[in-house]
Amino acid sequence: MAAVRPASAIGRALRRIGLVQGRGGDFSVTGYYRNGERDHTYVVLYSRHANEVCAARADEIEQATDADGGWYFRVSVRYSNGRARVSIANAGERVRETPPAGTVAPEEPAQSDTAPEPAPADEPERDETPEPDAAPAPEPAEDLATLRLHRDQAAGLGWSTSQADLVAAAAAGRLYRDPGATLREVPVPGHPGRVVSMHRLGPLVEAGFLTFGEPDATGRSAVRVTADGRHALAVWRRWRPRPVEKNHDQECEKLPPLRRGVQARRLVARALEEEKQRRHDHEVFWAAAERLRAWEDRDDRLWEAWARVNGVRFRLQRRPAGWVPTAEEIEEHRLDPELVAELRADAENPQPKPELPSTRVAPREELPPLEADGETPEQLGLFGAESSSAAPRA
Repeated sequence: MAAVRPASAIGRALRRIGLVQGRGGDFSVTGYYRNGERDHTYVVLYSRHANEVCAARADEIEQATDADGGWYFRVSVRYSNGRARVSIANAGERVRETPPAGTVAPEEPAQSDTAPEPAPADEPERDETPEPDAAPAPEPAEDLATLRLHRDQAAGLGWSTSQADLVAAAAAGRLYRDPGATLREVPVPGHPGRVVSMHRLGPLVEAGFLTFGEPDATGRSAVRVTADGRHALAVWRRWRPRPVEKNHDQECEKLPPLRRGVQARRLVARALEEEKQRRHDHEVFWAAAERLRAWEDRDDRLWEAWARVNGVRFRLQRRPAGWVPTAEEIEEHRLDPELVAELRADAENPQPKPELPSTRVAPREELPPLEADGETPEQLGLFGAESSSAAPRA
């Protein structure tokens, strides 16, 4: 029976050679989109065993897909550090590298005298292909670390379904903010579109997923996705994490930025700079506090000398500025020569009382908004509205 889709053909061919499809298995089938249209279908292999099996039976896979509906998939085999790296897609060039010396091919299953059991024809085909949209799925990663990072990024977004839909509308160039702070989704150029609630926009902008374009002549601004926003939308649709159920108030709460994204790196850099400034302010404060303590100790010694000479018992009176004991007072009260030298130095050059620096924390400066990624389609340019609106009236 001919396959309805290329994803069904390649999935059936790989299952026939013993691989398991789906999460937790050996492979998954997905599609690559460009400008909202499906460009080609490719396979993501999850294990070393899957790569080795596909490398050993590459010709068989190509023949099976060609016979099953005429879908020709190219099975490319490359070798890195003695391991086979297989890429399967119905697009691109076909590469077959020679296995290096010492590479052991996977053991073929033992042949039985009985006929092999045919693949079930009525088994429902599984296709992990994302729906067409303006955000292309990320290219198939060769290493498991990148795949794991993408999966963790999708799980850490914390988006609700409505928040993901808002990012998707911005990625498709359909989201605009009117001068009256009204958010509209305009799927068809020239139409008023529908009003969208504004409460989801702020957290997405603050987290670095969305930004605003320059306002046009009417004051309307396009809401664009940033590089973080487009990548987040791609991994969200590829890995399809479970959406977080949120009410109106929860959707107004702060969102985490994309893990290891541009906004996350900017926040880390700002935190490191703030920590550096706090350490500097700490050192400045305690240096000033030490100078104040030394000044107060010196002032206490000078006051005690003046109080002894003048018979003052309570510190309700201040020592007169520039006071120096006479020679008779020095001899009578047996004042320390070093203390007398401090009194004379203070009379000649009085030292003002040091002041502590302010401990008030300056308000945090907001980071400048991220730039749009530049891949969002512009509705006016697509439909020639700019030239029509600029044409002079008769």
